[in-house]
Amino acid sequence: MTPLVGAVDSALFGNVVGQPLALTVLGQALQRGSAHAYLLHGPRGVGKTDAAYAFAAGLLCPDGGCCHCDHCRRARSGVHVDLETVAPDGSSILIDQIRQLTLDAAMRPYEAARRVYVILEAETMTEPAANAFLKTLEEPPSHARFVLVSSAPERLLPTVVSRCQRVPFFRTPAKALAAHLGSRYGLRTEDAWALARVAKGDLSYAEALTHSQSVREDRVLVLSLARELPSAGFARVQGMADEVMAMLGRRVAAAVACVEDQKTCEMEWAADARARSRVEKAFDVRLRREKRAAVQAGIDHVISGSAGWFRDLAVVAAGAEETVHNFDYLAELREDGLPGLLSSYLEVIAAAKRTKERFRYNVDTRCSLEHMLFSMKEALL
Repeated sequence: MTPLVGAVDSALFGNVVGQPLALTVLGQALQRGSAHAYLLHGPRGVGKTDAAYAFAAGLLCPDGGCCHCDHCRRARSGVHVDLETVAPDGSSILIDQIRQLTLDAAMRPYEAARRVYVILEAETMTEPAANAFLKTLEEPPSHARFVLVSSAPERLLPTVVSRCQRVPFFRTPAKALAAHLGSRYGLRTEDAWALARVAKGDLSYAEALTHSQSVREDRVLVLSLARELPSAGFARVQGMADEVMAMLGRRVAAAVACVEDQKTCEMEWAADARARSRVEKAFDVRLRREKRAAVQAGIDHVISGSAGWFRDLAVVAAGAEETVHNFDYLAELREDGLPGLLSSYLEVIAAAKRTKERFRYNVDTRCSLEHMLFSMKEALL
């Protein structure tokens, strides 16, 4: 990670890897004075949310992000009294949530010099919510800072975007990702590189593959289903959809357990009833957010994993084995990849992309995934 200039503690952004431009912008804001609103945007899984809470800690810390004080600890955990998180209620951020934010932002800070609002999945704001938020951005309270996080900034109102300082995030470079996996988890160089190729720049997924047996098993399941798909009958394809849904259920259960563990730890720091109430509220919001995120990440990995298998078949069929992502499956790819099916492989990938686009809307998860599997199979006939 490129060191931040000046006095900002590099440990503040220690969980963010391979994003020198974003960290330079945020670090300079903590040193030289911040704007009233920032938009952290880029693909999922590259550290935007971690960066948002680290930045919030820097804004609330009297020393600009020392990473050691109670302000920093509580802000990075999302439970600081002067930090509010806004996340989708269901599939959208609603106007009532923005109205509450506006009322809250008018209040003076309780402990810090500012009040900070982290708005996750900002692109899910309904049009009335976005218009209401725009009014707040046009005349922001002097003590309020807004940190928007989005994986699809093109879906935000242009007028909202124009009133924020944009902070771009990118797919984590393979070199930086492999180095991170090696240093943090002690992986051998070749293993770290292999995981970096599989993750395709998704830091969160690479870390999950490293330390979670269940995530590794999920990857094996997705690739096994993709490999079986060409010969699967109608009933088997439906059974595949059932297996995927069961996998998503396991991911949600794991996310719930993780949030509950974090809540238990944070409760140990709560000194009084007010602090405990604050923790309860923050973790209720986090639980809903993490359950939704677990499903979204699972869907993304099913779609990208399935498409990635056929993408690798295509590059093997085209004689470009050195660009394979699932390099640990090279023997199977050589066995299955047929040059005569190159156009079919590309159509399968297109079907996966159409499914990913479909999930931007409020669709039934199982039906959409089953439709993707049948579309892929049809392309291979």
